[in-house]
Amino acid sequence: MRRLAVAVAVIALVSLAGCSAIGGGTADDGAADGPLVEAGDPSANATDVTQTVRIEVGEASAGEEWESVAVTYPRDRFSVDGAQHDAVEYGVDTNGDGEIDREFNETDVSGVNNNAYSYALTLETGYTLAEGDVIVVRYPTIDNPSEPGEYDVEVTVNGAQNETGTLTIEE
Repeated sequence: MRRLAVAVAVIALVSLAGCSAIGGGTADDGAADGPLVEAGDPSANATDVTQTVRIEVGEASAGEEWESVAVTYPRDRFSVDGAQHDAVEYGVDTNGDGEIDREFNETDVSGVNNNAYSYALTLETGYTLAEGDVIVVRYPTIDNPSEPGEYDVEVTVNGAQNETGTLTIEE
């Protein structure tokens, strides 16, 4: 009886391990073929840096109109200044080649909100997101932290899809 219980436990563990490997991955997988967030200048203390976010649309956002994207940096590390609607670049890579295929402009932005460590775009794009689309946002007014290191950055699409990626700041 004891051997049977051990055998059942081993089979259950192997089954669970196999299931967790299927479709597994990391948060950085949501960034398509690159990092989730990337700094134009990754140097410590760099100011007014354009940082680019690339997030692959998943089940949570697919089939919905693209209405918002929010990016949150570690509090007290990064400084996020306000940006004019026309200074923020954003669009969708629809075919996975790394280039924006569907561009939008300031007329599609209903709001750009920021605080000391995050920004959020509220949009009226009329564009329906498809699973596998890659949303690309370039925000121009971010000050990097004074200390080099790896920092977790959270990106949220339409309030439904969250991904966390690592941004490396160098000396």
